[in-house]
Amino acid sequence: MVFKMATKTIRRQPDEITNPKDYGDPIADGIHHAIKPVDEIATKMELKWGCDRLPGLVSPATAAKFGSAKAKLDDAIYNNDPQAVAKRATVMVNGWKALDKEASNNHKPFKPRIWHHTTENGFKFAIAKGNADAIKAIKTDSRMEGVAVYSLDEIGHLLENDTMALVNSVKDVFPDAQITEVRKAENSVDDELPF
Repeated sequence: MVFKMATKTIRRQPDEITNPKDYGDPIADGIHHAIKPVDEIATKMELKWGCDRLPGLVSPATAAKFGSAKAKLDDAIYNNDPQAVAKRATVMVNGWKALDKEASNNHKPFKPRIWHHTTENGFKFAIAKGNADAIKAIKTDSRMEGVAVYSLDEIGHLLENDTMALVNSVKDVFPDAQITEVRKAENSVDDELPF
């Protein structure tokens, strides 16, 4: 099975092994260290409020200022200007703090919606309503250690996969049917021919 995971492009740390092109480059290293405090506060705020939610919890004017500051930081990074990055990074740290303060006036921090389950065979898993719920639960809930956490979107992608077509067809015809076991059929068309 091939799984496609959502990722975002990030600027990699200058490193002798994983990023030798930027290793020893004072500009790349300066930019990397200047944006570290921004990454740290962004992670903290997204865990507290949920991914990509905080700008939507404040006034449009505050959100616009934050967006403008982010664009200016992105531009400074793109232009490889460590002094501008340092200046813009400081503005972004203050921006995150301003968003947090304003949102706290009218909203409560994000609480993940998670359902836990253990199968008869002892397999433990959790289902999260959304990706933000899954991320916060994985990073903040000690009960999630060693537990597979799936968002409803991920479950949807698994169920709509071609390998589930037969199961979905059975559910269409027999809506009350329960899945009790999934196994590979013996002598399936995928098996190697015996000659």
